[in-house]
Amino acid sequence: MKPKTKLVKVLLTNIMIAFAISLVASYIAIGQAGVPAEAVAPATVFSTLKNFPMTYVISFFIGMFIPCEQWGFGFATGTCHLSPADGLKFGAALNLVVNTVYVAINSVILTYVNACVLNGAPLAAFPAAWASSIIQCWIVGYVVSLFWAPACEKWARQICNDPAPDMH
Repeated sequence: MKPKTKLVKVLLTNIMIAFAISLVASYIAIGQAGVPAEAVAPATVFSTLKNFPMTYVISFFIGMFIPCEQWGFGFATGTCHLSPADGLKFGAALNLVVNTVYVAINSVILTYVNACVLNGAPLAAFPAAWASSIIQCWIVGYVVSLFWAPACEKWARQICNDPAPDMH
């Protein structure tokens, strides 16, 4: 993949992934904060809008500088003995690694910033705050990226006139 194609792919892919992770993490945090029921929706929207830019930037750097797709490819082909010709099974295996890297890094940074920096929680509260949202964020990130990332790669290749290699 050409560097320009990778850049466009990362920029496109991270839109939905950053939104999904921001929304889920915000909803969980608002729910745990004891916010009155009538204020949950507005508080979640505000928190999501606040967290989305940070999540998008973090995800951009992950996508550009951490070779998580290569690790996922190695996992899918080596450990799982799959090939790109296996379609969704291959994508699902590759995405286990890619999503884990994205969500782990995003959740650590977002939890620390939101709980400790912005809300003044002591550092001792960080592990519990992180543990309370990591699984839900991972599941949502996995599902969204499993179906969104292939479309974004296709669009990036079209935009950059970079044909996909024949993997069959």
